[in-house]
Parts: sequence; structure tokens; C-alpha cells
Amino acid sequence: MDEPLPRVRPMEVDHSFRSKPHHCGKRFQSPPSPHQDGRHSREMIQVLWELMRRGNAPLSDVEGHLWSREEALRGLEHHLSPSGETSDEASIPLTWLGQSCFYFRLGGLGIVTDPFLGKRASPLQFSGPKRLVISPLGLNDLQVDVIVMSHNHYDHFCSETLSQVSNKTSVLVITTLGLKPLFESLGYCRVLELDWYHQVSVGEVSFYGLPAYHFSGRSLLDADATLWASFGIDGPEGRLFFAGDTGYGPAFREIGELTGPYDIALVPIGAYAPRSVFAAVHASPEEAVAMGQDLGARRMVGMHWGTVRLTTEPFWEPRDKFLHHPGGPDREILAIGETRIICW
Repeated sequence: MDEPLPRVRPMEVDHSFRSKPHHCGKRFQSPPSPHQDGRHSREMIQVLWELMRRGNAPLSDVEGHLWSREEALRGLEHHLSPSGETSDEASIPLTWLGQSCFYFRLGGLGIVTDPFLGKRASPLQFSGPKRLVISPLGLNDLQVDVIVMSHNHYDHFCSETLSQVSNKTSVLVITTLGLKPLFESLGYCRVLELDWYHQVSVGEVSFYGLPAYHFSGRSLLDADATLWASFGIDGPEGRLFFAGDTGYGPAFREIGELTGPYDIALVPIGAYAPRSVFAAVHASPEEAVAMGQDLGARRMVGMHWGTVRLTTEPFWEPRDKFLHHPGGPDREILAIGETRIICW
């Protein structure tokens, strides 16, 4: 007999989305943003032209940005030690596989976020943004019990990666409204969809669907037909915030007031230029720091950078701006394939 799925229920907090203003008929929309969305401007055409010309140009040097497979496999051994045993401080081992894909363990569950490990962030095998830094690890190198999926864009929801998971019938997927059919088409059987400010508990771990400033779509015909979200993840070892993919706005202050503080915030720092085009949907490194402050994060780890070119800022600029921005919570950048013990 199949194990019943955990029950999804509303969070008992007084939030701004009880009347579901993000539901627009069969579509969804972001919270009101302080930024203008320039994705349909003439400047976007210039961005696309620049990416067609140079977006897939190979990197000349990734030293320090990529761990070897041997180093990466050795680093995974940190996940075998109970959190805190390797440090006098509270801590969680965290593995980055590039873009927004992390692996960590809470409450005995192996959790992976937005697993994009494929060759391209594109519906086409022969065209579109190439992954420029290949992860030394695959999902089958990890002990995965739960997949958290923030939305359906190709640099997050990667069918090539998800199709290769060996335990599709037993792994639990926690995702957003409308994505269950796409997972089921790949053979996944245990899929839960969360609206904003809804939660589900799995053993000792609670997962909270939370707002984000973004959009969705995998073709010209399904724009914003499925929801996007950030997530709070609360386990006995600590509290993590996973931003998914998002711009910056006042919703994060409310998230921090209602669900924070967090021990670790995983925040997007790349794909932000030019700001006149992308500010409404992709946070800048400086805004990522402000996001962490709003959330009450003790430590921050940058993501959504250093893997694939989706916009026009210099490749290494997100890292440098994020690390050197004055003030804000302590922050870290991992190499792709690296496992680091994040202490607070």
C-alpha cells in the first residue's frame, strides 16, 4: 500500500495574500514591485541579440569556481556527520551544484532544490543558453528524499536532470501550483503543490511556500500559467530560506516578520543586467543583501550565478558585488560541487 501524502494546509499567519491577489483567473502575478518590468521593451531585443552572439562563449578559467569530481565526492562525506559535531557552532553542510541547485539534510531528509544539471537551459537540445560550468555531481550521487522546485523555467526545472533520478516513484516533490502534471509526465508519483503561505510537514521538517517576484513559462503559450515561489524550510538542525528565482520588493520584509528569522538564506545574485530590463524579476547582488536583512538571515549564500549566461553582466561580477557590498548579514560563495559547513 502506497504511503499517503502529507497534508498541505494554510499557514496560520496574518499575511497580505489571503484574498489571493496573485491569482488572476488561470494565470498568476507577482506582488506589486517597486521596479518596472522591461522584458517586453526594445532593450530586451538588444539583450537577446547580445546573448545570441556571445552568450555561450566558453570561460577561459574556472579555477576556484569548480571542484573536481574526486573533491566533490569527498565533500559529500560532511553530510554523514550530524550537524554541529564538526563545529562548536550550529551548522549545516551545504552542497552547491550550480545555478539554484543545493543539497542539504534536515531531520534525516536529503533535500535538493531546483535541480538544473543539463547541457542547456532551453527547450531545444541544439540551441539556447549552454551550461558553461558542468557540475561534478549528479542527483544519483546524492541521497535525495525531497525535491523542492520553485518554478518551471529551464534553468530550474530541467527535464534532462529530473528524468535521470533513480527513485522517481518514492521521492517527494514539493513545488508550486500547476506543476504536478509536468512532474507526473516524467514518472514522479508523489507531488505536492503549495500556494503562497501554505505549508506541509514531512517528519520533523516543515516546508513553507512563500511569495516571489518572478514569472513562469516553458513556451509562448503558457506564460504565468503556473505559480512561482520562494520557500522556508524548517528542521531540527536549523531554518533555511530558499529564494528560488526572484526580484526584490517589500514582500520579503513581510516574509521575515511572519516567518523569520532564518539561519541561512539562499539568495539569487545573478542575471540582473541591464536593470531597466530585469529589475522586476531578478534581484541584483545589492538587493540580495537587502533581502537577507529583511528575512533576518544570520548567514547568506549566493546562487543563480556562475553557471549559465542569461543576461549581460560580466560573468564574475555577481560574486564580487555580493561579497564586497558593505553591511548586511555575513555571506558566502561556494564553488560548484563544493560542500561547505555553514555555521552561525
